[in-house]
This record gives sequence, structure tokens and C-alpha cells, in this order.
Amino acid sequence: MPLFDEYLVCDWSAANGPKLGKDSIWIATASRRSGRVAVTRPENIRTRHEAMEVIKAACVRAAEDGRRLFAGFDFAFGYPAGTARAIAGKADWQALWRVLGELIEDDEKNTSNRFDVAAFLNRSCFKGNSPFWGHPAGRSYDGLGPKRPKKMPAGIAEKRRAETIMAGAQPVWKLAYTGAVGSQSLLGIARLEALRRVPGLKRHIAVWPFETDFAETLDKAVTLAEIYPSAFPVSLRDGEVKDAAQVRTLAAAFARLDKADRFRPLLDRPVSLDDKTIGQVLREEGWIVGAGLIGSEWKE
Repeated sequence: MPLFDEYLVCDWSAANGPKLGKDSIWIATASRRSGRVAVTRPENIRTRHEAMEVIKAACVRAAEDGRRLFAGFDFAFGYPAGTARAIAGKADWQALWRVLGELIEDDEKNTSNRFDVAAFLNRSCFKGNSPFWGHPAGRSYDGLGPKRPKKMPAGIAEKRRAETIMAGAQPVWKLAYTGAVGSQSLLGIARLEALRRVPGLKRHIAVWPFETDFAETLDKAVTLAEIYPSAFPVSLRDGEVKDAAQVRTLAAAFARLDKADRFRPLLDRPVSLDDKTIGQVLREEGWIVGAGLIGSEWKE
């Protein structure tokens, strides 16, 4: 039996201003109607504020209509074990999300303070060794350097376990330059934290795998999850932007896999992880849908 009725895939962006086209926000949704999979044309959205309005509306519809929505986002939902305690005082993803939600400012025109927040966290929480790195050329920040640090804070790894398994995944500390996901993660977590606090909506939302124990409890109207589109092969149509092709392809593939009862393995607890690592993943690191399985379970 399929786990979900609709599948929303969002290619996120940390653009510092309204932007369309390559490296901007794209969203596609697939749904199963009368036994068939229908996919929306990828929507290109100028700002994070506008994107969150689209996402919030989809979540509200799912809750009101009694349909189950899977919403995947291409940014990290967590940080390496030890980070939450350093920043929020305890090893708890919700505490970390709450702190980032309070610190991050991201206005309707895509202007954010993400580099200032990273510099502040480096200075105040990781004295001596600053894990966050990377910023625009010509800028300088007290506590945030342009290059990868030579040494990480004691007890904190450069990559989460999921990032060591998923080939090509970048460390969440990297805020700028090719392939960087750090800025998207700071801004994305803050936005999803605000979404979770929309009156009347929070009780309908679960964050995978933290609140679902991987695939054990997928009973909410909306399941938010971390995805890594670059791990999936896509075919571009004539003139199509790669980001658009990725959200279109993944939304359709997730729907088809779920229709065939083959989506659950991508959400299940990884059998290769020991109990200690599973505890760290569920407390604060999070996981990437399909990490360690893509290749064996991907084929449609």
C-alpha cells in the first residue's frame, strides 16, 4: 500500500536577491489520481518567501483533504553529532532548529544574515576552532574565514554519517563556492521551523527521520524530508534547466516507486548503522532519503 498521495520536491536556493532560472528555487509535485501518476510542470519561484507560501498552501490542502504529502528538500536537516549541544545546549534537533529560527533573518526579497549568523556561532559556540567557512569574495566577517579550517572542534566531525555515505555530498559547514549546501541549510531550516509553527499546522507535520523513526510512524498529513537530487540520474528535455529536470524527475519517480510499494526502503532505517549511530541520527544529525540504497532501489 502506498505511503503517500502526493510528492512535492523542492530545489532550494540561498540566492541573496530575487532570482529565476539556474540555481534558483524550483518545485514540482506528483500525485496519484485514478491509479495514474500526474506531475505538475516545474514551477520556478523568485524568492524563499514566495516558495514557502506555495509549500504552506500544499501542506494546508493535505491536512484539510486528508491526503498524505511527502515534501522533499535539497538541504541538510541536521549537523554532525555534537553540534546541537554546542549551539543549543543539548543534543536535540528541535533545540537547534529553534535557535537557528530565532537567529536567521531572511526577508521577502531574499536578503539574509546567514554569514553573520555563521560568524556569530563560530565565535560564541566553537571558540578556538570555527567549523563554518566560506563567504563571498570581497567581504569579511569576524569569526568566519573564506577557507576550510585545518581543524574541527573537538568531538565534531566535518561530515554527518549520511554525507559520508552519499557520494558527492558536501559538508554542511561550507557556506559558499561550488556545491556548497551550508547557506541553503541555515536558511532552509529556519524556514521549515517557521512552517512547523504555523497555527493549526504543526500537529499535521512530521520531520523525517527525527519524528518518524525513519519509516516506523508515517502517519501525519505532511512528512518533511531531506533529499539529494544529484544522486538520481535525470534526463533533460530540450532547453530545460537541470534544476527543473531534477524536481520533475524525482517527484514522478517517488510517486511511481510508492505506487509499486518500493518507496518505503528509501525511508527505512539503514541496516548498516549500529545502534549508537542510529541514536545520533535520530537525535540531531538527520538522514538523506535513500542514502546507502540509491542504485539498488532507484530503478523504476
